[in-house]
Amino acid sequence: MANTITLSRLLFLAVSVALLYRPGARPKLIAFGLIVLLIALDGVDGYVARARGETSDLGSVMDIAIDRVVENVLWIVYADITLVPVWVALVVVSRGIITDAIRSYALAKGETAFEMMKTPWARWLVSGRPMRAFYGFMKAFVFAALALSLALREAMPTAAWLQPLRLALLLLVFVTVAITLIRGAPVVYESRRYFFGEPVGS
Repeated sequence: MANTITLSRLLFLAVSVALLYRPGARPKLIAFGLIVLLIALDGVDGYVARARGETSDLGSVMDIAIDRVVENVLWIVYADITLVPVWVALVVVSRGIITDAIRSYALAKGETAFEMMKTPWARWLVSGRPMRAFYGFMKAFVFAALALSLALREAMPTAAWLQPLRLALLLLVFVTVAITLIRGAPVVYESRRYFFGEPVGS
């Protein structure tokens, strides 16, 4: 059940992307709603997995993989339709490839993405509930707000407040990218013991 919910997010993502490229404000408003839904489902699948006793390494890997697909696709699409600079998508995708490669190696060694975090600061940044919640909220807000701003731009192209709104959203995008890089740093740091045999201090 939980894995089905996780996979359903791909369908909502595909429909959202198609709607973002459709002309007019209405399709983009629908895309906005679907993006909110697919982001909300990220929390629902985890809750269902815990409630039904369906937690597993496979479920954890699938959840991270789908999160990455959603994140990468939306950043790439937003860059393609010029809502964000291209470098934003390049940085986020590159960070994801590096951290996912390290996590895959860690999983082969018997440690999940969260279990490989050994130092307190790394656990707080990557596994801690407050940071995960804050990061998840930032991404969700930015992804949804960008879709909504696109709909507003289509509906009211001459509105004077569109430019200030765009600048405010860009600032939030840059903050989100910075947090993305900060949360990726512990994964690289902790990987030293796999690749160089260096003990990770506390």
